Amino acid sequence: MIKSNSEILDELMELRKNGIPTGDNIGLKSFDELLTFVKGGCTDITGYPFFGKSLFLKEIIMSLSINKGWKHCVYMPDDGSDTEVISNLLHKMTGKTFEKDYPNTITEKEIAKHSSTLLDRFKFISAEHTIEPEAFWNYAKENNCDSACIDSWNYMSHKGEPTSPDYLRKILSTRNRFMEVNNMHSFIIIHPKNPDPKQVKEGKVRQPSVYDLMGGSEWNNNGRNIIVVHKNGKEYYEPYHINVDKVKPKYYGSIGECILSLDWPKQRFYQYDSVYNKKHFAYGNEEKVKDPIKPIEFNNVNPF
Repeated sequence: MIKSNSEILDELMELRKNGIPTGDNIGLKSFDELLTFVKGGCTDITGYPFFGKSLFLKEIIMSLSINKGWKHCVYMPDDGSDTEVISNLLHKMTGKTFEKDYPNTITEKEIAKHSSTLLDRFKFISAEHTIEPEAFWNYAKENNCDSACIDSWNYMSHKGEPTSPDYLRKILSTRNRFMEVNNMHSFIIIHPKNPDPKQVKEGKVRQPSVYDLMGGSEWNNNGRNIIVVHKNGKEYYEPYHINVDKVKPKYYGSIGECILSLDWPKQRFYQYDSVYNKKHFAYGNEEKVKDPIKPIEFNNVNPF
């Protein structure tokens, strides 16, 4: 359907009156200055294995749920079994681990208290099954979800080769239109091509770019927002370099980088305030750092 000139003029006047629409932020200031999230958009996240891309996706969706009331549909076989996925999200929600004998081990009472809230805000597709992207997006729509989250793309059932340019060109265009029409947001984890073995051996892996994604330029051509998560090493205390490599439409953010840290016991990202020695989280109370030099030891929890 082609809009009339008068319809277009009315929409422009409405835009002039109300201003450019704004997206929802997650509550971490340095990242919020780079990117906000809008229903009708798409965000793809990449990074090398064990460098935090799944962790950061969970940070985004949990923050949008707690701070903005978003409801998410998730398919996360890359994060483990159904129970592991739910326990990982509960860990992020509560800051309490399912690992035994830690000061912040979750109690049965806390599980009972918070699991109903989690299950109300998150709908799950079992990791035991494979599902095609379009069927997954429709399931999210039928359950009145604000977003549909896939971790990762290669775990989906595809009608074509999942990294084929021809297939990606078609399915990503379908995704973009589906999210726009249904006022939802797509989150997809994508693996980059393997890094240079020499860089791996030397421990100096170059940060991947949008052109290193499996499937090549089609993710960049058809993508809206693209985030790259990187670190200078695999150690848990290494700062995370969160790079926004593409933003579309442009008024929802800008290309750039911010640096965040991870509170390992809580499994939450934070910004460190060096003036007051405080951790600022996306949700929950800020926390005073007793010894800003010494990293927190919590070796038995695996966030990935």
